[in-house]
Amino acid sequence: MLADLKAAWRLRSGQAGVRRLALLTLLVMLAGATDGIGLALLVPLLNSLGATEAGPAAGLYALLPRSLPALLLLFLAVVLLRALVSRARQIATAELSFDFAVALRVRAYAAIAHASWSHLRRQRAADFHALFSTEIDRVEYATHLLLDTPARLSILAAHFVVAFAIAPGFTALALAFGAALAWLMRHRLTESRRLGELSSQANLRVSREITEFLQALKLTKAYGAETQHVAAFEAAARGAEGADLAAARLQANTRLLLDCVVAVALAGFLWLAAVWAKLPLADLLVLILVFQRLLPMLQSVQELSQQFVHASPAYRSVAAAIEACEAAADPAAAPDAPPIAFEREISLEDVRFGYGGDHPEVLRGIDLSLPAGSLTVLSGASGAGKSTILDLLAGLLAPQSGRILIDGRELTPEIAPAWRRSVGTMAQEAFLFHASIRENLAWSSPGASDEAMLEALRLAGLSGLIAALPQGLDTVVGDRGASLSGGERQRLALARLLLRAPRLILLDEPASALDADNEERILETIAGLRGRCTILLVTHRPHAIAAPDRHVALAGGRLVDGELLDGRLG
Repeated sequence: MLADLKAAWRLRSGQAGVRRLALLTLLVMLAGATDGIGLALLVPLLNSLGATEAGPAAGLYALLPRSLPALLLLFLAVVLLRALVSRARQIATAELSFDFAVALRVRAYAAIAHASWSHLRRQRAADFHALFSTEIDRVEYATHLLLDTPARLSILAAHFVVAFAIAPGFTALALAFGAALAWLMRHRLTESRRLGELSSQANLRVSREITEFLQALKLTKAYGAETQHVAAFEAAARGAEGADLAAARLQANTRLLLDCVVAVALAGFLWLAAVWAKLPLADLLVLILVFQRLLPMLQSVQELSQQFVHASPAYRSVAAAIEACEAAADPAAAPDAPPIAFEREISLEDVRFGYGGDHPEVLRGIDLSLPAGSLTVLSGASGAGKSTILDLLAGLLAPQSGRILIDGRELTPEIAPAWRRSVGTMAQEAFLFHASIRENLAWSSPGASDEAMLEALRLAGLSGLIAALPQGLDTVVGDRGASLSGGERQRLALARLLLRAPRLILLDEPASALDADNEERILETIAGLRGRCTILLVTHRPHAIAAPDRHVALAGGRLVDGELLDGRLG
């Protein structure tokens, strides 16, 4: 559990400032003090009613008023103060734990957003979904328990103080009994922590099943694989249920055991106090009340501890995910730093790259020059490394050796974020948001005017479509652009790219998923952009582009003349 608490400390944020923690500490101390004082005032109240005048704690009340009305007013004031302090403490605890959880979610979101692509591409999206859907919720719950514990301990201590004042010997005996009981129950904390780790793993499996099912929903329907997905999800859900049920059973068994032990102990202590010690009636009545509340409090602390250690493994999993992303963060670009433009050429010099592990080297000594304003076509077999070259030129990946030069300036990780502002990319599968055309376009250029958007749509060949739509730019395209045809989705993605006014456009087979007619139109549109910007187009049909400035191909991790390769393949 110490590792979990260390992880919790690493996840701390400015939300838990010194002032807020100091206020909570003060409220916790006041809660314990007012609770203890309220209990202690019961003795003089009972004495004023004629219960008795003698008792071990009689000297403690010498300064108190003797009349019943005055004692009742004092008791009422203390009880009301206790209620106000308790309310303030509960609100402060809730606000602090909720603010901590929100800050943690934002930190996790930012860590993922700013992590390098080389790190993110090795992660599973489902693991990030689990981070937000379950693990941070468990961290929030554990944090609430952690903040609530001092208040319970403070009230527990106040009860012990009152009990010591009335019957020191019996209170010491009860304290020893509580300590012995906690030591005997320690293995249940270990089991709760083990079940908490199983719960984290089970929730992760559920998240993975859901994410992969939704990502492959269309393919699942096409293959008729619904049954196997449902079966896999049911197995994962049952596994999560089993982990949670095991924790619930452990909690219930612990409660049953403590209920029985505490009841027997309470009866025994009170019998000794009444028959053997012969305490005065007022002291005995108050001691009955104190012990009746004290031992169940010890029980609640044990239960709280089990709940905390069950949830606390989430601290480590959340901290590990966030810290891994933060360690792999891209260098921060200055908000006002202008995009990096180029006037002459972008070149790759003896670039080598591999994905590590058991994967062979993808690129072996790549030399490629892209003159400003040129259109270069890149072809090659699937898996040859074409997309890797695009990622390198976009600054998403860094060469393992060799250099990428922009007008002679090396593209380093430090300037990559600024460089990406000058780059527009488009993949084979256009991703569109379930939003309006305007919102999809504004995603790449938030400050763009309607005139700029319409011009980008014209260049992408969508003017006719927009004019025919009753809502124009405000037309919602549906989930991933479901209301548009494949060609229209690609053209809208191209318009979004053009609105960015990039100096370099990287196109990864943008028309390969379309029919021949739509593919030809998209490629004609792209060819018409020559001279406006520098274009590198990856395509499996290089001859569909009329007279590119250069055609190169990848084979065996090296660049060769595209025409020579096509001749050999033919």
